[in-house]
Amino acid sequence: MTLLFLLVLALPMVLVVGIVVVTVVVLSRARRAAPVIAQGPDGWVALPSTWNVQVLDSSVFGRMGGTLGSTFGTLTLADGRLAYTPDGATVPQWDVACAEVWVRRQGVGPFAVAALRLHGPMGEVACNVSREHINRYTRNSMKDFREAGYATQFVAAAQAHGVRAG
Repeated sequence: MTLLFLLVLALPMVLVVGIVVVTVVVLSRARRAAPVIAQGPDGWVALPSTWNVQVLDSSVFGRMGGTLGSTFGTLTLADGRLAYTPDGATVPQWDVACAEVWVRRQGVGPFAVAALRLHGPMGEVACNVSREHINRYTRNSMKDFREAGYATQFVAAAQAHGVRAG
């Protein structure tokens, strides 16, 4: 009778643990990256790509990773150029040649305040990039894990366009 009682109690617990594990794995996986290079008629070429970006404010709050003072928009890599367009703008705030830009990955996984630092004619830009919408007012730990993967994908795409990593 005791063994039967333990089996009846253990089965739902094992099922719940299994569901939690599957959910965490599915939610934490980064989406498959779009290719950054492709075979063209004259050899390999870098493909254009667009990334959602959070540009962190240079204040103390921004350096701690807060969204207050941050600006959001898109980074576009195309034809050897990197452009930043803030949300709501119709033209880029800056557009620079990739050969003039350095990118550096920050921190480990989702524990970095700013996943990337870009250096170039536009100055130093501390930012987080994503293929998904970036949360403005709340945090999402599972999304932070995915965004750490997006930062790595962005660096690869940027290097394909001529950005130097360092």
